[in-house]
Amino acid sequence: MFEQLVVPFRPPPPLNIPISDMTREQILGFLVDRHRRRSQLDGEIVQACARFAELTPPQRSGISIGDGAAEELALELSVSPLTAAKHLHEAQTLAIRLPATVSALTEGELDIMRAKAVHDYTADLDDDQAAQVEKRVLSGGKRDNLTRFKHALNREVIRADPRGAEKRRLSAKCRRDVTRWHRPDGTSTVTVTLQPHEAELTYQHIDELARRAGGPRRNLGQARADVFVDLLQGKDNPRPPVSLHVMVPMTTLMGLNQEPGEISGIGPITADYARELAHHATWRRILTDPAGQVMEVSRRRFASPALRRHLQVRDRTCRQPGCTVPALRCEADHSTTYALGGATGVGNLAMLCKRHNLMRQRASWRIDHVMPGVLAFTTPSRRTAVAAPAGYDLPPF
Repeated sequence: MFEQLVVPFRPPPPLNIPISDMTREQILGFLVDRHRRRSQLDGEIVQACARFAELTPPQRSGISIGDGAAEELALELSVSPLTAAKHLHEAQTLAIRLPATVSALTEGELDIMRAKAVHDYTADLDDDQAAQVEKRVLSGGKRDNLTRFKHALNREVIRADPRGAEKRRLSAKCRRDVTRWHRPDGTSTVTVTLQPHEAELTYQHIDELARRAGGPRRNLGQARADVFVDLLQGKDNPRPPVSLHVMVPMTTLMGLNQEPGEISGIGPITADYARELAHHATWRRILTDPAGQVMEVSRRRFASPALRRHLQVRDRTCRQPGCTVPALRCEADHSTTYALGGATGVGNLAMLCKRHNLMRQRASWRIDHVMPGVLAFTTPSRRTAVAAPAGYDLPPF
């Protein structure tokens, strides 16, 4: 599952033109070309590191790279031996277990951050499972941002090893904690590690109270910090209504399979986690078409407007390509303004975060609905990208 983004072909800039003399159009082409070249170079570096490790085999058991290899590379690259060892181990794993990822990197179809994500997310899988995840994820392309690429990875990892994924989740759950760090500038940081649904609901609660209590003497961030302390100190604050959208296939709820669920705007979760959340939740029927697009959201139980619920579930996140702000924290934006006759309906509304809502007003971006939910974004350079909302995965039958 991924959001399809169709962007017109942009030719590379003419050669021998200084950057300072390039037009806006040429600069865009230049950046695309150089980004692709950088990925190709990163792929060659990975291949070279893997080959260097191969040419320096271990002479004793218990290690995968020969003694002194990391130190030799560190000397040449002016990095620490630990950093060099990490590069060698990652390159060796990618070359041996994930060759298709290395190929996509050297061809400029994938960047180094996505390649490392494939490496990291498949680290706990066996070789066959890792190859299965790699094949499925790469077949969907690089997605329009790293977060959605990681969501696709996580989903396929759960599918490839549902029991292992649930075991790892429960192990991580046992590591919940609260830590603090005193900074040298006179402030301190408190970090709370929670389950995803707990963290999201906690943040929504604090954020909503902060928005209600904000004033001219403090910004929203300061208000959130003050609300957090007030709550810990037992200050009486009205509890604002907050909610979380968890999508779960009915077959998963019935225990017929282990298909992952999803917390909207956060990402895939294991089937057991989804069933755990559903046990004490209010259920709402959601109908999708064969492509996974939301067709209907039941109006029962929630007091928020049905249309806004439909948009939040349909869009999941801000619809600006590349943005990952959850739809629950976005605003319903009219593509054609109401003052100009724009209808208030699914065919003229989309969720945009505050930043990109304001961007539309301050810059010459245009959004048109090709059909309900399918948006055409026209940039100031008059380029158009068409984006459909990411469809929900359909479980196999």
